[in-house]
Amino acid sequence: ADLTHLLSPQMGKDIVWFLKRWAKTYLLVDEKLYDQISLPFNTAFGADTEGSQWIVGYLLEKVISNLAVWSSEQDLANDTVQLLVTLVERRERANLVIQCENWWNLAKQFARRSPPLHFLSSSVQRTLMKALVLGGFAHMDTDTKQQYWTEVLQPLQQRFLNVINQENFQQICQEEEVKQEITATLEALCGIAEATQIDNVAILFNFLMDFLTNCIGLMEVYKNTPETVNLIIEVFVEVAHKQICYLGESKAMNLYEACLTLLQVYSKNNLGRQRIDVTAEEDQYQDLLLIMELLTNLLSKEFIDFSDTDEVFRGHEPGQAANRSVSAADVVLYGVNLVLPLMSQDLLKFPSLCNQYYKLITFICEIFPEKIPQLPEDLFKSLMYSLELGMSSMSSEICQLCLEALTPLAEQCAKAQETDSSLFLATRHFLKMVFDMLVLQKHNTEMTTAAGEAFYTLVCLHQAEYSELVETLLSSQQDPVIYQRLADAFNKLTASSTPPSLDRKQKMAFLKSLEEFMANVGGLLCVK
Repeated sequence: ADLTHLLSPQMGKDIVWFLKRWAKTYLLVDEKLYDQISLPFNTAFGADTEGSQWIVGYLLEKVISNLAVWSSEQDLANDTVQLLVTLVERRERANLVIQCENWWNLAKQFARRSPPLHFLSSSVQRTLMKALVLGGFAHMDTDTKQQYWTEVLQPLQQRFLNVINQENFQQICQEEEVKQEITATLEALCGIAEATQIDNVAILFNFLMDFLTNCIGLMEVYKNTPETVNLIIEVFVEVAHKQICYLGESKAMNLYEACLTLLQVYSKNNLGRQRIDVTAEEDQYQDLLLIMELLTNLLSKEFIDFSDTDEVFRGHEPGQAANRSVSAADVVLYGVNLVLPLMSQDLLKFPSLCNQYYKLITFICEIFPEKIPQLPEDLFKSLMYSLELGMSSMSSEICQLCLEALTPLAEQCAKAQETDSSLFLATRHFLKMVFDMLVLQKHNTEMTTAAGEAFYTLVCLHQAEYSELVETLLSSQQDPVIYQRLADAFNKLTASSTPPSLDRKQKMAFLKSLEEFMANVGGLLCVK
């Protein structure tokens, strides 16, 4: 059409943007999702039509053309491989894609690391590997599927082993060519993990676990290369994020053990290391952010579990993990114990790291409050200090997370009835903090519910101390009008829950009374 001179990366991005959304919406529509469907569209682009086969071939050619011509344009290349993912993420479309010779050529070219695919950025190569793995689970006969995996995954594994098993690997590990090979492999592993679905997790988990052990060894080799360490941790993050919810007990234990070993190696290599410049501190920030994400992903197994009794792993031996009683919480708490010495108040100034850290603490307190009193003394004190710091010196979002963590801790204390425990003494201190927050300080009204729930549970646990706080506050009032107004408000606050207990109805009544209390005296005593 003689329009070549009009092409540009931005034009290419716009075209791919449209094609991706069009394909996702109209190409091989899942008819079961609709009561009515357009007959012309279904005839043109529905299942078993020449139109759908033609458009899949056209889109695949467009992807290959873009990756060849625009490989240096990262945004366009990234959008292009996202279009490829759209073509293979649904089985019906993938079945047509794998019938195209271009698809097999693309897979072979990528597996050989041939140009121009070899020149694509790391993130684009990661997404391309995700697409190739998703395509491998389309409908194929056994021999064809085996051939596909042999051409896509086996070269990756073979090249990786060839590099790390060299006798002089320690000496050549920092050579640019070797580092590029290691980086490309780690990015590919992230892409493979991102392609996980319930029907392919068995194959992908077994494939990835072989790599994870070797990745831990790489942590030692590249301990002074922050970008490689960061990428190794990211592989574990992606595997845990995408696969942990599908794993049965035995497979989950294998992943827990691998993650623990990773954390031990990282902690050994970084504990006590002096950060002499801002760049080094930012490197550690990235590492710790990923580690917190990894621990949170592992903990998610306790409340999101799709594993079947046969674990979707054929040949699994049910008795293999029967004698193991380690939970995700044990692993996560151990991990926190390892990385907590690496945390500092300066690092907590990074908002995303701070947010991830407090989310992790809150998850642990909510899901396994009974584990908290059993922590080593130093770790227990650090966690309590973190909660206090979060409530007093952090953003309202962090403060709310801390308040949400306090409620299950106080409930655990009430159930255990151990008045001499460290947790019992700590909750007494938090009672005063929450009391002051609600009565004496200005606070975000969105936190009132979380603060109210924590406050009520703490009042149930420390009724005498609560009465003392009220009496002390009232006795300090010089103005008789304010004194009487406060006294009446406090009487109404606890009138519906006397004596307070952990009964749900009483709790709801208290929270309703607290709203009236805040409307009546809220801000009356706030320190200006």
